[in-house]
Amino acid sequence: MMLINQLAHRSGVSTRALRHYDQLGLLSSRRLDNGYRDFADCAVEEVRRIRLLLDIGLGLQAVAQVLPCFTPDGELTACPTARERLRRQISELDGSIAELQRTRGLLAGALDNLIDS
Repeated sequence: MMLINQLAHRSGVSTRALRHYDQLGLLSSRRLDNGYRDFADCAVEEVRRIRLLLDIGLGLQAVAQVLPCFTPDGELTACPTARERLRRQISELDGSIAELQRTRGLLAGALDNLIDS
């Protein structure tokens, strides 16, 4: 048995975030008679997986799609869902990078054209 405060301490994630993950079905818990959430020891690993996917830029909906692609020992497999979602993430990043480079070019051009007063 592990209460949410214990999971927060062991995983380094806030209780608020853990509640949110639980409400979205990303974490599995059961409710005790007093209403407290009870997490299995494997929840620490589940949180690690969620955070890994969030850290690479996936949104929570995409995280929910990719989580089943992990092996029991915590490795991300090349399942079609993971492969497609990660490719899409790279494509989105490439688009963002291109837009930032365009904006940077405009900004540098504006800076070059400043008139001294």
